[in-house]
Amino acid sequence: MIEFKNVIFNYDQHLVFKNFNVKFVSQKINCIIGPSAVGKSTLLNLVAKIINPLKGQIINPDHNISYLFQEERLIDEITVYKNLDLILKSVYLDINKRRQLIEVGLKSVELSDVGSWYPHQLSGSMKRRLALLRAFLYPSQTLLMDEPFSGLDINIKQKITKLFLELWSKDKRTVIFVSHDLDEILNVADYIYVMSQKPTKILTTIPVKIQHKNRKLYHKKIIAIKKQLINLTKKWD
Repeated sequence: MIEFKNVIFNYDQHLVFKNFNVKFVSQKINCIIGPSAVGKSTLLNLVAKIINPLKGQIINPDHNISYLFQEERLIDEITVYKNLDLILKSVYLDINKRRQLIEVGLKSVELSDVGSWYPHQLSGSMKRRLALLRAFLYPSQTLLMDEPFSGLDINIKQKITKLFLELWSKDKRTVIFVSHDLDEILNVADYIYVMSQKPTKILTTIPVKIQHKNRKLYHKKIIAIKKQLINLTKKWD
């Protein structure tokens, strides 16, 4: 479990978190929604220890973290294969082990034929799939996702969301997933955390108790949760 205990954090004297408390459930997809500039990405960076709180405690028993950003952040000067091999070198010394992981991984995201390509040769969908695979290849127990599917058209987003759920079902990490898209969240979330305006607190936590494989946006329980979320987001005004 990842837990924030009475966390205080400022940006340039602007208070973001004041005695902020939240618990994220292990091996579940924990989704966060909140107003713009309220601290959603800041929360992820605090979990990753990119930044540190002024006061309070952040408990995360897993020191290895995968981070999936809105941008793919691939290295243009090296091939697809080497982009993946780069993040595995620090974990696996065995070249054959790394090769096997990469080949199996590329096949799982329908990129088997592009290992020798460079990122600029890939389509937008291919780049997102590659970034998603890279996050799962690194052997962490925590996966941070900062609006990773934004900017995609609806068909590509549905395909990559499905792919994400397939990868996660085989490797159930603790996921903290930030998004502003209610339908996207309702498709993937096990738990939804709704943030307030600053100083930020959690207005409510909503469990979504429908298996991903059986989940449809027109399901009456999903519609009820969406209505609840819409009512809660009115408090942002």
